[in-house]
Amino acid sequence: MKIGFLNHPRKDIIEEIEWIGKKGFDFVDLFIEEDMAVPEKIDTAKVKKTLRKYSLDAVGHTAWYLPTGSPVKSLRHAAVSEANRTFPLFSKLGVKYVTIHSKWPPGMFSAKEGISFQAESLKAIVKSARQHNLNIMLEPGDSPRDSLKNIAELLGNVPGLYFHLDIGHASLQKRKPEQFIKKFHKILRHVHLHDNHGKYDEHLPLGKGNLKIKKIIKTLKKYYDGTITIEVFSKNKKRVLQSRNKLRKHWNNS
Repeated sequence: MKIGFLNHPRKDIIEEIEWIGKKGFDFVDLFIEEDMAVPEKIDTAKVKKTLRKYSLDAVGHTAWYLPTGSPVKSLRHAAVSEANRTFPLFSKLGVKYVTIHSKWPPGMFSAKEGISFQAESLKAIVKSARQHNLNIMLEPGDSPRDSLKNIAELLGNVPGLYFHLDIGHASLQKRKPEQFIKKFHKILRHVHLHDNHGKYDEHLPLGKGNLKIKKIIKTLKKYYDGTITIEVFSKNKKRVLQSRNKLRKHWNNS
């Protein structure tokens, strides 16, 4: 198991990686999105040098708001184009797995239509990513439509698409992360970990919500031993480090 943290895309990416490296994380979850962390503003050589300085690995993450499931075809095409724009950068940085968020159309469109819209976008994205030796992972969001059934159907419609489990998201809408772990563990390639109170996506430090983190981690360890990002959003970075320590403790005791 490797533990990482993400860069804030509206801050200097080198300073963000420096903090992650100095604090002893194993990898950086590279959030490549507006407005500071876009490909044209990133010095690839400098990022590579900083990653090597701290022996950091990297995984990739595109903007969560790309409209891959829009009912407007031109917007879906734009989402594919935006995702593709990040791939040369990820490839040069040695990234192997890149996250794309699920994104559902408005409620007047059915879940079945949403699956079709997203599958069209994701097939194109997976194909393009392969040209850069990258693998795409689907991260379900926090909406009611991100159900086990819908996600299974979406994954089944896109050959070569892997699964990214966000434990916070999978705990909302009365869902259970353990069900996602057991269902998709064979294609699970990355995990985001944070806490909430079960009502909305809060990205709290571990132990500050009501998720049964210890139980979830115990189930996760049975099936998975890969990268886990502490996706805690807190101005007090001590909360991030405390969450990392809790993850290690629960993992070692599982």
